[in-house]
Amino acid sequence: MNARSILTAAFGAALCTIAAAQDVLAVKAGKILTVSGPTIENGVVLMHNGRITKVAKAADVEIPWDAKVVDASDKTVMPTWVLAHTQGGIRGANENLQNVPYVSIADAVDPAATWFEDCLRNGVGTVHAIPGNQTLLGGSGMILRPYGRTVEDMAVVTSSGVKLSLQAQGGGRLQQIRRLRKAIEDVQEYLADFDRRKKAFEEEKKAGAIPADKEWTEEHDRLKKPVIDLLAKKTRGWLYVPGAAEVDEALRLSQQFDLVMVFGPGIHKAIPEIAKLKAAVVIDDALEFYETDDETQQERKICPAKQLADAGVPFALSLATNGPGAYPWWQMATCVRNGIDRRAAIEALTLVPARILGIEKDFGSLTEGKLGNLQILTGDPLAATTWVDSVILEGQVVYERSKDPRLQYLFSKEPAKAAAPATPGEGK
Repeated sequence: MNARSILTAAFGAALCTIAAAQDVLAVKAGKILTVSGPTIENGVVLMHNGRITKVAKAADVEIPWDAKVVDASDKTVMPTWVLAHTQGGIRGANENLQNVPYVSIADAVDPAATWFEDCLRNGVGTVHAIPGNQTLLGGSGMILRPYGRTVEDMAVVTSSGVKLSLQAQGGGRLQQIRRLRKAIEDVQEYLADFDRRKKAFEEEKKAGAIPADKEWTEEHDRLKKPVIDLLAKKTRGWLYVPGAAEVDEALRLSQQFDLVMVFGPGIHKAIPEIAKLKAAVVIDDALEFYETDDETQQERKICPAKQLADAGVPFALSLATNGPGAYPWWQMATCVRNGIDRRAAIEALTLVPARILGIEKDFGSLTEGKLGNLQILTGDPLAATTWVDSVILEGQVVYERSKDPRLQYLFSKEPAKAAAPATPGEGK
């Protein structure tokens, strides 16, 4: 069984329907963007026990009498966004120690972080939280829903794989590569020694030097277990590749492990090599920048996403933690502005990341049988004037803009009351 199959099985075991979900929920929509299929005008999304049972034109859907109905007949309905790689919502993106594959991001996730609130405001329904890029062999990530009081409530997949990084840490690119190779070789040597000792035990037992009823009880060192699983391709690796200079090493590692490549903005000079992976990748939140030609001194705009699209490489978009790149509409609009097909831009935050994460069976599009994760928008998803009106996760309305307490506070027309002046002599 490969790492993808194991991840899918883990998702099936870990998934639980959000508490108190509506049994039957019907969403009437002016327009439904299914992502995987055609756009439906004047349609209905019908959900039962958190899963989609029907997506069709209103005339073709019989809404049960006991259904809760959400009327979005003047709005656009589409799947919630899926983030394939982020450090949002966690306390500190990296460990102080570089070689810590045995830690879990679960210890750093903060359910009360306002970043998760922003996710719902922006229509994000699934988040892959994983240690940051300033690491060597980092800990394991988690796939979360941005809703819940505890990490356990939020968990969709409790362990999504181990983080690796080729980003130079206080010694240059080559030293980082040597460190990573050394860390992996140390585990390989440990495994070889473990297997030798186990084989010697079995031979001594066969020769009668050890009682026949005695069994080998030693287990693998739990601190090395994540890398052991990585070597055996029982878990996935998430490798950050900052630039073109590290791509060759990344390709070598991809032959040894089941890796998802997460590329920084400097990979535009190695697009042909990346295309050899024949796999979807994740790209950094920096979607466009300018580079000066050494000979002509002329500036030119670089968009790695456009270059990947032209090379036929599917990619998942990332969101920044602040600034305009923190908004899904901005990232997708940036792609379209640089010549990327609109459908491909939308898929880069829905179907592609869901496939990379191994959860496309339940996320990424509005399809019968999938989980009822959808957002209700006031207009076109790529327009700056469009707002997320509501978010539904697994058949339950978890966010309504009209009831957002922070927005109510920010946009309140009632001026703040000035403090009353102190009475002379008061407090003496």
